[in-house]
Amino acid sequence: MNMISIVDKLYRWRIDEAVKKLESKLDNEFYVTDLIYCPLKYRYQKMYKELTISSAINPTTLLGELTHYGVEKILIDLFGPENVKLEVDYEKGIEVDGVLYIVKGRIDAIIGDWVIEVKTSRSDISIPQNHHVMQTRIYLWLTGFNKALLLYITSNRVAEYIVDKPASDGEIADLLRSTITGAPAPRYPWECRYCTYSTLCPYKKSVES
Repeated sequence: MNMISIVDKLYRWRIDEAVKKLESKLDNEFYVTDLIYCPLKYRYQKMYKELTISSAINPTTLLGELTHYGVEKILIDLFGPENVKLEVDYEKGIEVDGVLYIVKGRIDAIIGDWVIEVKTSRSDISIPQNHHVMQTRIYLWLTGFNKALLLYITSNRVAEYIVDKPASDGEIADLLRSTITGAPAPRYPWECRYCTYSTLCPYKKSVES
């Protein structure tokens, strides 16, 4: 067998996924993650695609992806393949100010009538985090389900939280308006510390000061 490189395969896989995601996205389409993070991030993803692709091969991001794959396999083993749906794509249209937008999301797992959202974190401080709860609530809005488990896997503990309040149409509309207008930027004070685009964003210094 010729020399193989798992590292090369892993990173090329992540790059291919990032490129496909960018190229397939229409102007009136928003991913759930677009709605929960800084709205300028949504704008910069289109303007600076090279940075967007480079962020996909961040080792922390890769670790999260691999953890997801492991958890999903375990769910199949525990509940049976007939009872678990993995990586399920949903989309839903909503009209905001006379314009139709499509919100798209990929659910980590669905078991029965439960949405399962998996998160990895270096620490268990402040979990469940507000933006993760909102993300899970949007998934409930997308699917029409009424209950979800938000599962955290951290270096300190594994914990789960029930989320049982789907986002409303009004909340989704407000998030879309915010993302389209680019304000407020950022949504959370801590975002700039981890943002790929912070080196060029005019709001970074004002947020940290």
